[in-house]
Amino acid sequence: MISLIERISGRLWKILCGVVAASVLGGCFLPPAANLQDARMVGKGNVRVTGFWSGLNDTGEDGEKVADEYGAMLGFGSSDRTEIQVRFERIAFADGDDGYQFLSIGPKFGLVEDRLALLVPGGVYVGEDIGWVETIQFQPALMGSLPVSRNFEFNTAARFILPIDPDLFTWFNVGFGVGLSSDLDRWAILPEVSYSICLDEGEVDPIFSYGVALVFLPGD
Repeated sequence: MISLIERISGRLWKILCGVVAASVLGGCFLPPAANLQDARMVGKGNVRVTGFWSGLNDTGEDGEKVADEYGAMLGFGSSDRTEIQVRFERIAFADGDDGYQFLSIGPKFGLVEDRLALLVPGGVYVGEDIGWVETIQFQPALMGSLPVSRNFEFNTAARFILPIDPDLFTWFNVGFGVGLSSDLDRWAILPEVSYSICLDEGEVDPIFSYGVALVFLPGD
């Protein structure tokens, strides 16, 4: 009987944690929802600098905004088809509650030039009273781009958020956007929308996000 009560109470607590209108409770977090990049590779010895913002909305009955993401990404080209990407972002709750940070690093592989890339980062949440070891997660993402001209492209991405701690939720995210520029090989504005669903609990509302990134590629 005690074991049954513990299982039921544990399940209810997990559902409560997953309601994205709440702040950080018992180690439950909003997923870093924005992809905000394309399938282009930076090239050997070059660097990509990206600043971004996105808003996160609960898709439940109220459909209210729950948080903002602010962040930056750096991509360092180790070859023409590989790069190391570092990402830092701040997740700030719309209701004014304390937020937290997310830091990740991992390789990006160019599968088809300017068309298809695979990103495999690992990351952790950072914040007050957050045990970062317990929040380690992997976020493999497959990104596709369809260049129309040197000024315009279509972008899409599919990503899993896979925590090593079974008490944290697993998410699947899909995003769509475009790239706008006078020369996409040098800089770009990347508006994007995305949709994230929790794969562990059907009661957890999906998250809709919308945002924009500004990308600079100073090297050749």
